[in-house]
Amino acid sequence: MNRVATFTIFAAAITGMFAAAAPAMAQNATASILDAPMPDASIADIERFCSNITDAARERRYSLQKAELEALREEIEMKLKILEDKRSELKMWVERREDYSSSASEDLVEVYSKMRPDAAAQRMEKLPGELSAALLSKLSARAAGTILNEMSADRAAMVTVIMSAAADKERGAENQEAIQ
Repeated sequence: MNRVATFTIFAAAITGMFAAAAPAMAQNATASILDAPMPDASIADIERFCSNITDAARERRYSLQKAELEALREEIEMKLKILEDKRSELKMWVERREDYSSSASEDLVEVYSKMRPDAAAQRMEKLPGELSAALLSKLSARAAGTILNEMSADRAAMVTVIMSAAADKERGAENQEAIQ
């Protein structure tokens, strides 16, 4: 007999052994409470069972509601923190705006208003952007435009952005005051 034939006979014998054992294993594996016959229960037994689990069901429902309320509380606290962060950021912007406005004193504005536009632009190129914007915003529109024209394009754009943001903040503050 060759090896293939010997292997085939051996495999068939093992398969037969497992096939014979499978029903016995299946009976043991599936035997459970589901296989037991239904007990005879009367309406009184059912009512008694329901009344016995009422407290446990109520407690479970309360614990689920409590967990949901806790999650909502945490969400509200998180949103309050975000709101507080925004409030402090707004306060910082208001302080920057006040610093911006006060940085250009009337005397300094008068000095720049009397300078030649090209000289004023040259000096403003060296100043911080916020101070240049504050000075220009306090000058007449004609003088500010002439000085901006003499500045480099990049610097004039940066100062204009600062002036625009400050004007937007002022309008927002005025609108808030009008609402209140």
